Amino acid sequence: MSDDTATFDYALVFDFDGVILDSATLKLQAFADLYADEAEERHRAVVTYLSRRGGQPREVKFRHIEAHILGRPANEARIRELCECFKARVEQRLREAPPIPGALAFLEQRAGRQPLYLLSATPEAELRAIADQRDLSRHFLEVIGSPPDKVTGLRNLLVRRHHAPRETVMIGDSYNDYRAARSNGTHFVGVTADPSASPFPADTITTTDLHDLGAALARL
Repeated sequence: MSDDTATFDYALVFDFDGVILDSATLKLQAFADLYADEAEERHRAVVTYLSRRGGQPREVKFRHIEAHILGRPANEARIRELCECFKARVEQRLREAPPIPGALAFLEQRAGRQPLYLLSATPEAELRAIADQRDLSRHFLEVIGSPPDKVTGLRNLLVRRHHAPRETVMIGDSYNDYRAARSNGTHFVGVTADPSASPFPADTITTTDLHDLGAALARL
């Protein structure tokens, strides 16, 4: 498809943090803050891990940090406690996080003209609550959180809504989003504020924000 008009034929599936809201960094900081009392080397290892693992459910991240970085039992009670602490830390920040430049204008332009979906690793009840609070839900046919993981969530969406993979685009800011798209055979557009630090393969179509998303879609 070579022009912007043709891009209206695609179903668009958006990640949330770092794609719709500028909230990826604040979430990473909230994760890191929970381990602020650890020794410097361990804390640095936690931050390094988190910076590479966007788009995964928080419980997956906490299990890895507890078991593989800190070497302590990752029992379910501990994971629940960490998840609740994390939720409390980010709720107010998410209410105040600015949108990614161009996001609201793009959604206003495209909603009702082509299928738009929100797919995030955030727990679904929380995702729907913040989308409602920020008046974002009205733009999307579905607001989908975890569980399941993104690969499964996207697969289920394609089946449920009868979208052909070749007519669907996943728009995300993490390698996990890219993997979900590739696993399901859909197109992908990466959002990366710093192209020199892109987590995607070199041939991936990317945009620095959503002002240029239409142009990025036209390149597919």
